[in-house]
Amino acid sequence: MLIKFLMVFALTLAFFLGLFHSVSVTVAWWYGELTAGPWEWLWIGLLPVWLFVFFRYYSVFRPGCRACEPPEERFRQHRDG
Repeated sequence: MLIKFLMVFALTLAFFLGLFHSVSVTVAWWYGELTAGPWEWLWIGLLPVWLFVFFRYYSVFRPGCRACEPPEERFRQHRDG
């Protein structure tokens, strides 16, 4: 159980570090502060992938998210199913 938690934590941390690095490289390129070489183009190209994964699995816009439901609805759905 602990190993599974540590793996999920490490993967989530790696995902967010990659996302933030990709955003910072893209913003620096956009403002002309960076000449894009092959590695920078990799990070710029990965930005849409990171954003898709974020909105699909981590945000409140993901399918089946119940964060915005009233508490009694969340409790009823959790208790019934």
